[in-house]
Amino acid sequence: MSTRTTSTRVKHTRGAVVAIGAATALAAGQVGAAAAALPFDRGIDDACEASAQEADEFADVDATHTHATAINCLWAYGVVQGQFTDGEHVYSPGVDVNREQMASFIAVMLDQLPNEVYALPAADDGPDFTDAGEISTAHQANIDRLQQAGIISGHGDGTFRPAVTIDRAQMATFIAQAIEAAIDDELMQAEGEPFQDVSGTHQANIEKLTQAGIVQGETRTTYGPQASTTRAQMATMIARSLDFFVFEGYLEPVAFSPATAPSTLGITDVDTGAHDDVDRVTFTLAGDDALAGWTVRYIDGPVAHGSGESVEVDGDAVLEVTLTGMALPPDLDEDLWDDERISVDGDGIVEIVNRSVFEGRQQIFIGTTGINGFSVDRLSDPQRVYIDVEHGS
Repeated sequence: MSTRTTSTRVKHTRGAVVAIGAATALAAGQVGAAAAALPFDRGIDDACEASAQEADEFADVDATHTHATAINCLWAYGVVQGQFTDGEHVYSPGVDVNREQMASFIAVMLDQLPNEVYALPAADDGPDFTDAGEISTAHQANIDRLQQAGIISGHGDGTFRPAVTIDRAQMATFIAQAIEAAIDDELMQAEGEPFQDVSGTHQANIEKLTQAGIVQGETRTTYGPQASTTRAQMATMIARSLDFFVFEGYLEPVAFSPATAPSTLGITDVDTGAHDDVDRVTFTLAGDDALAGWTVRYIDGPVAHGSGESVEVDGDAVLEVTLTGMALPPDLDEDLWDDERISVDGDGIVEIVNRSVFEGRQQIFIGTTGINGFSVDRLSDPQRVYIDVEHGS
């Protein structure tokens, strides 16, 4: 099982396919997919590898569910958490999304972007709406951040109306405004008027997201602007938005693979080496025959899980590596790797910082020379998980 991200994205433009570097896209703020001549079904494959789409985390999301791959993908990214009900982890895909929940979906989506691309303001004194007291504690900070960023503004009477169910038209405006804030550019509207039932305040944003492949109609000619938005539908819109960011070079996708058993493995050795175009770090595992899982992503401001303490990591960017299915050292009769830091000084990797095992998850930070493309894969006999980080330019 493998995932590979690259620093070159393929763009759709009018009648052509053009490859441009991620750094160029970041610098120029180009939005190729939004400039396509005709709307298209974006899909989520650029943002979500197969193992993420097949995560199978929630008891109430069957693999055959229309939105299952998007829900699983957002679980891999950490955008959605679900809840435990009667001992089962559930997502509640058919429940309608209200305005405060929508705000948190949007805020956490934007939090996936590197700070050098876009960062929401920090939460301050709470949202400035006349009904702010009605906003749930869980969503207060995210609504505050989005309001400060100008992505949400509430209603003309000064209210936000957090508990009101959000319809498909409002959803499109939320997402479009968030994307445009993040890329500091305006999305292009679909040519003509793709939907006969769309007009008024939200029309332009619906047409922008249609052109970008993020929303589709209920039929070929109708969008259903007043229909409510379920948590399942919301997941697909957010996953497609992440796909847009990855496709356009604003975001490196998360690498994800599930563990096959809980808390049974440990790292016995770590090797590093340089190859023609990549630096490699290899983690050798011991324990039983279970396969380790992983989540690997670029992060801003590394923080130790469990304690919440900031962690110093050398380099211009940081990959967080979370290996799952890991046991606490006393539970394994193995001589385990316990180095705190390994200096590499490579063209892709600068430093490897070892943190603790917490709830079956071992956290490691890799300092890199920049937001370089990376890949994650597995070798057998013994089991090894290796990460290749491309050399920076």
